Amino acid sequence: MTGRSSSLPRKPAASERQRRDRMKHLYSTLASFLHLQPYERMPLPEFLDRAANALMHWKERVERLKARKEELESELRYASNNGQSLQLVRVTEIDSKLEVNLIISANNKKAEAFHVLSVIEQGGAEITNSSFCTVGQLIYCTIHAQAFQARVGFDVALIESRLLELVYLS
Repeated sequence: MTGRSSSLPRKPAASERQRRDRMKHLYSTLASFLHLQPYERMPLPEFLDRAANALMHWKERVERLKARKEELESELRYASNNGQSLQLVRVTEIDSKLEVNLIISANNKKAEAFHVLSVIEQGGAEITNSSFCTVGQLIYCTIHAQAFQARVGFDVALIESRLLELVYLS
């Protein structure tokens, strides 16, 4: 009878193995969410430090984006309260990626989507994502891009000046 009991895993050992497997799965999930290398390749304390740093980075980025959102909303309120024809060109570089926000008149034939995207590509950026939404007489555009070549980068000032010409001088 003693031989049979030694071949079966003991209850505490099985539950400990399940606990370790669950923790391993949770650490792997955390690594994939935060775009970190798998934790098996580094000591656990170092992995947790990197995860904490990555979380702080994401928190700061979210706060920057919230501040930008508030700024844009206040500009919209100001323009609508003053009865201005609202057109906006904002080009920002965040973490070596380009983000372009435009609000243009639907009547502006020079600032069509094709022309806007061409200006960005001519500035050395490759479009990764774009969205265009028409609400009434306004077109809201959000475009994300990255450099064609990481070494060369893109020219934010050139892109912004050409978009300003396209939107305001048409």
